[in-house]
Amino acid sequence: MGHAEQGDDTGQRERPAKPHAGVRRLWRSLGLRHRLLMAFLLVALVPQGVLFLAQYHHTRVLTLSLAEAGLERIAQVQQRRLNLEFRRMIDHLDLLASRTQMRISLEAYLRTGDPVHHRLIDRILRDALEPVEALGGIWIRDGEGRSVTGVYHDGRLGETGMRPPVLRQPEISLEVHWPENGDRPTLWVSGPLVLDDRHIGSLHLLVLMDDLLAVVEDFPYEDLGGKTLLLLREGQQGLRILGVDAGLDHGICVAFGEVPFVPDAGPVRVCDHLLLAMPLDHGLGDVVVYVSLQVLKAALREQTQFLLATVVFVLLLCLVMALVLTRMISRPVSLLTQATRALRRHQSDVFVKEPFWGEFTELTRSFNQSAGIITRRTRDLSREVEARRRSQQKLADLANTDALTGLVNRRRFMETLGQRMEKHRHDGGRLTLLYLDLDGFKPINDRLGHEAGDIVLQVVAERLRNLVRGDDIAARLGGDEFALLLSENGGRNADPGKLALRAEEQISLPIEAKGHMVNVSCSVGVALFRHTDKPQDFLNRADEAMYRIKQTRRERPRDQR
Repeated sequence: MGHAEQGDDTGQRERPAKPHAGVRRLWRSLGLRHRLLMAFLLVALVPQGVLFLAQYHHTRVLTLSLAEAGLERIAQVQQRRLNLEFRRMIDHLDLLASRTQMRISLEAYLRTGDPVHHRLIDRILRDALEPVEALGGIWIRDGEGRSVTGVYHDGRLGETGMRPPVLRQPEISLEVHWPENGDRPTLWVSGPLVLDDRHIGSLHLLVLMDDLLAVVEDFPYEDLGGKTLLLLREGQQGLRILGVDAGLDHGICVAFGEVPFVPDAGPVRVCDHLLLAMPLDHGLGDVVVYVSLQVLKAALREQTQFLLATVVFVLLLCLVMALVLTRMISRPVSLLTQATRALRRHQSDVFVKEPFWGEFTELTRSFNQSAGIITRRTRDLSREVEARRRSQQKLADLANTDALTGLVNRRRFMETLGQRMEKHRHDGGRLTLLYLDLDGFKPINDRLGHEAGDIVLQVVAERLRNLVRGDDIAARLGGDEFALLLSENGGRNADPGKLALRAEEQISLPIEAKGHMVNVSCSVGVALFRHTDKPQDFLNRADEAMYRIKQTRRERPRDQR
């Protein structure tokens, strides 16, 4: 017992020699999640982030509120200015309608038809029209709505033969007119003509919109990127836009048309702009005033710079901790990444040293075990895949190409022909088939032997291969028969007849075979693709065309061949 206690005391006296050993083991046992959590808690990132977001939100709301208040003031001013312009036009109509001489002459003309009264009315209207630049013309209708007379400024109206609206009720009305051949509207201001409490007709002023456009284009806060637009009602067809001179304005108005207008609803956000609509008098439409939210956001960014300065110190602390954590994490991650890349490049004997901390130790051990298994299986699989690839390539070459000439064989050609025909049925375009049959080949084969005949076929195939471009196809159909499939997207749009002549010229050039210079020619049949064709029908038509040419040459006198 005494010896045991003595041994225990000795062990306890030796342990204080490494006071940090337990802490080191605990630190290494901590995983990535715990280390990151401790780092972010140390720098108090969450409280600082919440404080920054709250202050930013307050500044943003305050900036937007000030902008909305300013926008409402501008919209009210623009509304009053436009309504004053409408009031001025109505006053001008009342002033002209109050001329007694004009009303007496109108009543007399309608009663007697005397042209003297008509000329007097025209002179009164012209005297009233000339000094007013904003007027395009003045018209008068009788009590039944028939046109009596009208005068207008020459060259100031975009349309001729304009007809004023019929006044349905004996009261002043304003109506917007949009010409068919222009984009600038005009305004009809109409009112009744009364003589001795009798309704004898109506007076119609055609007002040009220049003064209204000047009000629309006058925006007091241009630095906010804003404008004024007019949404004018056009009968039962909805709203038309006045003041659109850019794609941005058009997009705003289209989007605004989808937003229901509620009176006194305040500014709304449309297409990254702050927009406010105010109704105009006489039901003509609305005046729309908007400012760019991008400009407001730029001002907000300037105000948040001070907020950013308050968190710089916290960000520096986070940066220091990030550097520490990066150093702790980057080493094992970097080694595992390099090992993974080496394994992906099919390098053998990939191994990572294991002494890491926490989960990386188990991860590294598992990786080393898996890397050994993957390396062995990859080697076996690579050998098997390579052998199978070579076999499949050899089978594909044997199945799709002619062994002697290297051209596409008949089976593969018919498959491709069907695919091209189906594609041209959907996409359109011209598809041409040339069917070639060698003339004079059999005597060469009989006289010089099959080896010489094979050389001739190989040379002919090479010449045909040089004729095709892009997606064109040259094929050997069997024996001394060949085919060329040409499409518009094959790299050219040449005439099929010229291509056939060129093929005949190339094939008829001398060929050296077994020490002899021989000549062969060919007959070429040309067929163009029809949408009702099947692949075999298309080929048969080209074959028939080739035989007709061959028969024609046989029947032709020898001196004309």
